[in-house]
Formats: sequence, C-alpha cells, structure tokens
Amino acid sequence: MEYDYDLLVIGSGPAGLAAGIAAGRRGLETVIFERESVGGELVNRHTIENLPGHPESTGPELRSTLVDHLREAGGQIQLAAVDDIRQVDDEAASGDGAPERAEDGDAVGFEVDTTEGSYSTRTVVVATGSRPIRLDVPGAEAYRGRGIFNCAMCDGPLYADEIIAVSGGDEWALTDALYLTEHAERVVVIEEGPRLSAGETLREKGADHPDVEVRTATEIRGVSGEDVLERLKLFDRIEGTEYDEAVGGLYVQHGVEPEASFLPEWIPRTSCGAVAVDQSLETAVPGLFAAGDVRQSSPRTVATALGDGVTACQSATWYLEE
Repeated sequence: MEYDYDLLVIGSGPAGLAAGIAAGRRGLETVIFERESVGGELVNRHTIENLPGHPESTGPELRSTLVDHLREAGGQIQLAAVDDIRQVDDEAASGDGAPERAEDGDAVGFEVDTTEGSYSTRTVVVATGSRPIRLDVPGAEAYRGRGIFNCAMCDGPLYADEIIAVSGGDEWALTDALYLTEHAERVVVIEEGPRLSAGETLREKGADHPDVEVRTATEIRGVSGEDVLERLKLFDRIEGTEYDEAVGGLYVQHGVEPEASFLPEWIPRTSCGAVAVDQSLETAVPGLFAAGDVRQSSPRTVATALGDGVTACQSATWYLEE
C-alpha cells in the first residue's frame, strides 16, 4: 500500500526536531506533530549550560536554530495532538492489536489519529518528552496558575519584586532560582534533603548570590492564601519545628516524568512509564521508536535528546531499507 509518510514524529522538542532534520537530509517524507508549542521544553529553558560547543545558550535560541535547520532540510511541523496509533495491515495484527511483521517479511505500517485527521506512515518516532512532577501537598492544585508555577521563564516576571520560593534542589531548580533573582526581591530555595543535589559550581553560585537563600532539610507541608498563594507552611527537619513563610509565588521543580500516557497499552513501558527501547531506540514493536526524555534510561539532557533524534532516524532508515 501507499503511505502518506515514511516517518511520523510525535513531539517537537530537541529529540523530535533532530529526528525531523535527519529524516529530511535522508530524503524521507516526514512530518512532526506537536500538541502545544514548537520546541517543547526548550521554550522554558532560559539557560542551557550542558550543551557541548554552545556554553550558556538559551532554549529559545536553540529552538529557532533547530526549526530553521528543519525548514532547510525540507521538514514540516503540524500543530495537532495525537489521539491514537494503530497498525495499517489488519492481517498482520497480533492478538492484542500490536503491530508485527507481515508473513511476506514486509514491515507493517501505522495509522496515526490526530485532532487534524488520520495519517498513514511506515515508521513512527515518539519524542513527546516529559512533564513536570507536581507538588504533592494538600490543596496545592487549587493554586496552580495562582501562585504555583512550573515554568520560571514564562511566569517568573509575573512575580517582580516579590519573594519567590523554589521547591527543589537539582540542576534545573538552582539554575532557575538564579534566573528568578532577575525579577524577585528574594529567592528562597527549599530542599527536603540534607543538601542540594545540583553540581558544585551551581551550589557555589547560589551560595554567593546575595538574593538567594538556601534552606535544606526543610519540607513544604501546606499552602494557603485568599484568592492566590500567600503562605507556605514549612517544617524544619533538624529543629523539628513548623512555621509559616510569606511568599508571592512558588516555583516547583521536582523533576519530570515521561509524557507517554496517550500511547496505546500495547507499546511496552517501564515501571516508571517510560517507553521501553533497545540500543537502537526501537521498541518491541517493529518500526516504532522512541527518543529523548520519553524513552527509558534517558539522561534527560538537551545534548542526549539531540543525539537520540538522530539515532532514532538512522534506525528507522535501516528498518525501511530491510
């Protein structure tokens, strides 16, 4: 049968864009579907310090560069959410509906349902990245967008000249805390553990910054306010005391979890919800690959996501040539 595309990429973060660029350079008919904003998490990263060859570049700058490169390679992006993935050749279906190779050895293709229609493709790369882990405190959901936020670059300027608390102590949390000092009167970093997990260089930057206060061994136990967030209830694990802290906003950076909930059950996943892949980034379903934060054992760095996109495209090309 004839397919609409050789390769369909779900997600336009660094992994998805890199896959699209590589596919365009190989002459594959390719489309990238993006549910929200082109660039994925890049739009939220004001500073990227761990991208080799590009020290302290910004997420929006890298996004623009990748999108321009994609256009030069002949790739295209369509804004649409993917609702379902099915196999095209019903005769090759297994008992659970998962695709497998047809009896004549030809690869089985896929049909992808989106909010803008259905499309057939010979291969698929899932590059949907990850989503922020939310604050697990009673009543916190009531203040999402009303004082509690997950994007420092998007929402930080809204809290100009106020006290902003940062929940989390990893590289992202401390990098964003330093960025928030450009807008806030003071930034209070709150970490439940005995020390920040960020690298030594970032810890030193935080310790030396006059507008950053770090509180380790401190737990957020409650949030309160009238129409918007106004106070945090904190617990000092060393002193064993509980107290209130007045804040204008709370930035939550507790890490991320794979964005794979929309995928059919027949696509294997790990216990943490990541898409299971082999060394070539192919899943147990022939012709279906995963790249970036959504795949198992991802280091969750921009550099790795870019490499994953290229690897997944290369593996898809080998699959198509079989």
